Amino acid sequence: MNTEFRQKLRQEFDLTASMATWVVITHLFVLACPLALIWAVADYGNSIPTPFAHTILIMIASAIYIGATAFEVAQNSADRWYLTEATRSVADLFFNSLMTMAFSIYTIGFLGMGWIAALTIVLTALYPFAYIQNHPSHRGINGTVILIATTSIYWITKDPIVFLFLVFTGVGVYFITFLMKRRAQWLHGYAAFFFGLGFLAWPWAIVNATNGQQISWLTFGIATAIIVATAAAITPVLSRAKATPRQYS
Repeated sequence: MNTEFRQKLRQEFDLTASMATWVVITHLFVLACPLALIWAVADYGNSIPTPFAHTILIMIASAIYIGATAFEVAQNSADRWYLTEATRSVADLFFNSLMTMAFSIYTIGFLGMGWIAALTIVLTALYPFAYIQNHPSHRGINGTVILIATTSIYWITKDPIVFLFLVFTGVGVYFITFLMKRRAQWLHGYAAFFFGLGFLAWPWAIVNATNGQQISWLTFGIATAIIVATAAAITPVLSRAKATPRQYS
C-alpha cells in the first residue's frame, strides 16, 4: 500500500483497511438488495396470481430506496465510518425521509390508491417535520409506514416470509444497539448485512407466490424462534465486545 493511498484512507476512514472493507461491502450489499425486487417484479410480476396495482411504482420505490441508502452511506463517510451514535444531520434527514417515501410508494404499487395508501402519504409528509423537531414520533412514523408496506405485499403474495423483512430489521437494530454501547465496529457490518438480508424476503415471496409454494406460518414461526434464540445466545458475547480502536485519529 503506497503512501498516497494510505493518506487517502486516513482521510476517509477511522478503521483498519480490513474493517473498512467489511463495513463498506455490507453497505453496498444493502444498496444492491432492491435490485432483487426489481428483478422479481419484472420477471414474475405478470405471473403472480394476485397482480400488483402498479409495477412501475414498485420499481420507482426501489430506486428511491437505493437513493435513500446512498445518503446513509454519505452520513457514514462524514463520520469517517466510525459509528458512535445515531447522528442527526441533513444526510440522515434525507435518508429517513426518502426511506419512508419509498415504503409509501411501495404500498401504492402493491395495492393501488386507497385509504391505506393515503395514510402512508400523510405519514410520509409529516415525517420530515417530526424529524426536524426531534419529536419521538418520527421513529414511529417510519416504522408504521414500513409495517403497512410489508403487510401490503403479504396481501398480494399470501406468503408469511415477507415478515422476515421485519424480523431481520429487528436483528439489524439489535446489532446497532450493541454497537452504540460497545463501539465494536465489526457490529456495524453485521447490522447492515441483516438490514439488506431482510429486504430479500420480498422478492423471495414474489417468486414463491408465482410458483404457488408459499411457506407456512409454522415455518415462519420456527425460523423466527431460531433467530430470536440465536440472538439471545450471543447477547453475552456482544455485551463483552471490545471497542474498536480508532485507526488514524
